[in-house]
Amino acid sequence: MSRIHPRTALLLCAVALVAPGRATPSPVLLRVGTNRALGTVTPYVGKDKGYFASRGISLELVDFQDGATLMEAFAAGEIEIAYVGITPSAIWQGRGLPLKVVAAANGGGHVLLTRADTGLTTVAQLRGRKVATPNAGTVTDTLFRAHIAREVAHLDPEKDLTIIAGLPPADMPAALFVSRGIDAAMTWEPFASQAEAQYQGTRVLFDAAAEWRTQHPGAALYPTNVVVARQDLIDRRPDDLRRFLAAYEETVRFMNEKPAEANEVIAKAVRLDVATVALARRRIDYSVAVDSRAALQVLEWAKRLGYLRELPQPAALFDPRFLPAGASAR
Repeated sequence: MSRIHPRTALLLCAVALVAPGRATPSPVLLRVGTNRALGTVTPYVGKDKGYFASRGISLELVDFQDGATLMEAFAAGEIEIAYVGITPSAIWQGRGLPLKVVAAANGGGHVLLTRADTGLTTVAQLRGRKVATPNAGTVTDTLFRAHIAREVAHLDPEKDLTIIAGLPPADMPAALFVSRGIDAAMTWEPFASQAEAQYQGTRVLFDAAAEWRTQHPGAALYPTNVVVARQDLIDRRPDDLRRFLAAYEETVRFMNEKPAEANEVIAKAVRLDVATVALARRRIDYSVAVDSRAALQVLEWAKRLGYLRELPQPAALFDPRFLPAGASAR
């Protein structure tokens, strides 16, 4: 029987290790802040599918209950990348926090709910009613006060409504349908679809995604959450950021191209049933490309309410250079 020379054996082993495909880069740690909400679930999905690990990214996901706590940790350098609302991103940058929006996350998802027994059928009828909203300065808050109340209903949110601010979205259905202490709730997905499935007499008073699609046929939904990176990560570790965004883009592609399979992973991550996830996804979309014009339109709402002194220059807030080819800014 012929024998293989030791050097030949070593060479064959090396070829066998490399031949199956691209070698996995040396692993690097990235600390990413997010929460288990439908719009910011993407990194959980990508980690579950192995997309980040395949590019040598050791992803440490830090789950936050609200955007304010998340941004405080981001400002303190405890996380390097964050999935957060476009409005808080601009507000914190305006306060001097060095960050850039490096990718989009999701759009749409906001719903104004009421009960059938309130008699409310249009937002103009909200005059004198109690409406629950989340914390001030969020996309949800600015959307309701500046756009829905003022532009659509022609109401002054400070004078014509009683706004119950700071109510967590998980508590809004009980306040609306159980204790009945409010007449309407400005919430988002998946909480809206959960309420529709759980409570009889649920009425959608305003669907922001449906309105946007009517006014912008064929376009992506208005930006809600984005991906922000610390400036020191951008300056010192640009290749790591590129690897992260390549894995992120692959995750978004999977979620959009294989929604049924993705919904299984999403449901596990956000601890919901698959049916609710599928219903909720009707009102949101996932994207990577940064639509700066639409984002500035959303930020205009915040400016009108005094949360922003001025709109940021696109080049100062958005930095899409690290996105994979084909996922360019719009």
